[in-house]
Amino acid sequence: MDQITIRVVSIVCASLCLGLVAAFTALAQGRATCSALEAVARQPEAKGTITQLLIVGLAIIESLALYALLVAIILIFVNPFVS
Repeated sequence: MDQITIRVVSIVCASLCLGLVAAFTALAQGRATCSALEAVARQPEAKGTITQLLIVGLAIIESLALYALLVAIILIFVNPFVS
């Protein structure tokens, strides 16, 4: 394949990757927050522990989106498939 085709396919793959990861990251964060709110509603005295665990969980979920952004940047700017 020629270089232009490889670059176009890389850009399309990077955009699909970012779009899917953004959607699933948003769903995961919403679900985690919903579960934390339900847990606090059931046990208000455990609010501090639940909040700490929620923040750690959200940071781990967000790191997935950052890794996908890193892969997309590599595919667009430092493309290993173009010589």
